[in-house]
Amino acid sequence: MSREYRVDREYSIGEIIRYNLRMWWLAAILAVLCAAALGGYKYKALHQYVENEVYENRQQVVAALFVSLYSDSDPSERVNNVRKISASNRAYQNFKEITGYELTVQEYQNLFDTEHGENSDVASFYVTFPASYGDYSISDETEATAFMNGLIATTAKTCEEMIGQECVSVLDAPYTTSEIAKLKTYTITQEDFQKAILKAVTAGILLGIIVEVVCYTFWMLIYKKPKDAEEIRECLDTDVIDVLKDGADNEEAFKKVALFLKDDTASCNRVSCITLQCPKKDAALKLAMSYANEQKKTLYIDLAVNEGNGEEAHSISSYILGEADHVEPLAMNGYLDSVSRNPAAEKGLDIAGNKRFAAFVDEMSQKYECIVINSTDAAKAAEAYSVSKLCNKTFVVCGRRNVKNEVLYRAKNTADVNGIHVDGVLIYEL
Repeated sequence: MSREYRVDREYSIGEIIRYNLRMWWLAAILAVLCAAALGGYKYKALHQYVENEVYENRQQVVAALFVSLYSDSDPSERVNNVRKISASNRAYQNFKEITGYELTVQEYQNLFDTEHGENSDVASFYVTFPASYGDYSISDETEATAFMNGLIATTAKTCEEMIGQECVSVLDAPYTTSEIAKLKTYTITQEDFQKAILKAVTAGILLGIIVEVVCYTFWMLIYKKPKDAEEIRECLDTDVIDVLKDGADNEEAFKKVALFLKDDTASCNRVSCITLQCPKKDAALKLAMSYANEQKKTLYIDLAVNEGNGEEAHSISSYILGEADHVEPLAMNGYLDSVSRNPAAEKGLDIAGNKRFAAFVDEMSQKYECIVINSTDAAKAAEAYSVSKLCNKTFVVCGRRNVKNEVLYRAKNTADVNGIHVDGVLIYEL
């Protein structure tokens, strides 16, 4: 019969969505952080402009010129001609000759303003002080008045040169004014400010959720360990006996394990424990103790001591290799005996696959009601599968945070190839 062989896990769109929904708390945290970041940035950027009105005390020298009827044009056209003439380059040249000031044409044009606010024959001129443009500045009222007098004389002379007649006269001689003026600055209303903050917070929430989905999905695709007990069940294609958290692997928990692995049809219930990258190494021993607490004569065979040191006095290594006549089990209590192995005596030979080991298990089955066999981590050695072929019950013990999907799939593949039925898996959530 052909069997599927897998060593990796590919997640469907539905599984990705399901796992992301389980991480709602992470999405909520990121949403809050991003909302706080974007909302705080928008608050800091706009708070200074809320209902922001800035005023300044503006001082000016003001003068008014009356424009005569030098043509048949309407008043606005005649006044605008005078204003343009006053700001021309020719007027600038005349200004320098009249006043003797050394300044550029841009500085000259920037130091005064003209205005024609209504349909009349009057043009208003303004010099604001203190003012500075380039290398030239006007610091006080005296300098501003002197500049205005030079400007009036320049305008009158230039207009007479261009129009051919004297066409302007002083209506208001230069005088000083002071006023509070509102500066043109960027401002928003309190309502617009609140709307901008709300939009930033909403965008931050959405950004946080998107970041969680993208990051967790990416991590899930590159992370090679199961996300939960259900994924371990799917990898091994077996039942979950129990999920034990830190401190929960007590007597009551292993009563459930013993009940799950109970077999009333066998005269001796042989149980194999396949360990897969589990931080706890005593699951098989606790199961044996649970059977013993039921007053069932139980033998615990510990083959996992090759990860530590075995004791020759109760070792089966020499017996399996034919170097000893018998094995003396260690009596742990009235219903529980144990034997182990001595790696040094094995000299690298495989005792789990030795036919004398199978014979030993058969022999012990006549003396005990239960036999629990603990093997070396199946991710490191294959002896657990050899032992499982001798038993009527087999269960896997693994740590969800330690075991990789590939290890689970390889264990499932090996069990299937060797015709080993895995009855269940005990998961440590540590």
